[in-house]
Amino acid sequence: MSPELIDFFNIVFRYTHVVAAIMWIGNSLLFTWMEINLLKRDGDDDLIGYLDMLHGGGVFHLQKRQLRPDAIPRPLHWFYWQSYTTWLSGFALLVTYFFTRADTLILDPAKTDLPGYAGIIISLGGIFGGWLLFDLYWRSNLRNYLTAGGIAWFFIIVAYTAALDSVFNARAVYLQVGMTLGSFMTANVFFHIIPNQKKMMKALESGQEHSLTVGKAAKFRSLANHYITFPVIFMMLSAHFPILYGSEQNVLILALIIAALIIIKVMMNQRNSFKPWLAVLIGTVVATTASVAAILSIPNPSAPPLSPAAEEGKAIFSQLGCVACHQGANISIAPYLSGIFGKTRELADGSEVLVDEAYLRESILAPNAKIAKGYAAAMPIYGAMVTEVQVNQLIAYIKER
Repeated sequence: MSPELIDFFNIVFRYTHVVAAIMWIGNSLLFTWMEINLLKRDGDDDLIGYLDMLHGGGVFHLQKRQLRPDAIPRPLHWFYWQSYTTWLSGFALLVTYFFTRADTLILDPAKTDLPGYAGIIISLGGIFGGWLLFDLYWRSNLRNYLTAGGIAWFFIIVAYTAALDSVFNARAVYLQVGMTLGSFMTANVFFHIIPNQKKMMKALESGQEHSLTVGKAAKFRSLANHYITFPVIFMMLSAHFPILYGSEQNVLILALIIAALIIIKVMMNQRNSFKPWLAVLIGTVVATTASVAAILSIPNPSAPPLSPAAEEGKAIFSQLGCVACHQGANISIAPYLSGIFGKTRELADGSEVLVDEAYLRESILAPNAKIAKGYAAAMPIYGAMVTEVQVNQLIAYIKER
């Protein structure tokens, strides 16, 4: 597949994925909020709960009812294509963009000598094998121990993340975990939520009573999806957080963030029944932020000490987001810069250039002047964004890496 076609598919599938995810997650959050805030009313045995909502210049009168076979509302709106479209577009993006360059966009050449197809197998195995394990667990009697099960699955995900980190590049680790959990969510919709709702409606249409048991089975999987939502959103966006996934402690950071986001969602859901919910929520945000900041500030003991100028350059390198492309290995986005100074680099036109201070300066201020072989002319021009002093500090950092 040509690079131009890959990039075109990247745009189409990524945009579709984001729009569908907004629709799906928006529905999920709204329906769970309505479920939690339903009010009771005496005198109506079929009424499970009601809610009045002000929006768009009017009031919506919402009721959740136990249906009778002779009173099935028409039309009845179903919600599932948002979920399916999110997963299908995400999987298409994974195949067309990441799998076509798995040796660099998924695997980390600095960690493993595995071929690209091995990275694809690991990715697919994690997604589909992970779902089978997840589904079997929650089909078993262990589903009756929700808190213990939730904690167990948190540690399973952390172990999965650590295993991926041994062979995947840092950015791919976060995206793979997000794709795996997102696949769990869509599989819950496809294999449990919608089939149980269809079973319930088929029974009603045949004249049977409304089965609350079947409805509860669908609701259980829906709530599981609900609590996974915030971590999955974070991992969908994680490519924009190189300071986190690029850290030596990226697995620990992700574990802290997943735990914090689940606690935050629990507190949001319990605002009407747990008085200190806001204090716990704010405390979780503050504690997690402080913990991540502390982890990021811990120096790497194996790294040689940097000069003051190089330390300033390191901070600028991070502030400008350079680590988003220049990761811990030579990947297809951009080359790894450690140890590059003083070496010869082959350019796209077939010529070679010595990586000295003049070349580094030109690459920062006018990156399209000389393009390294195998890479696109995609680096932003920083000429108007950095001072002469900052350029010198960046050069010092690259020299000493």
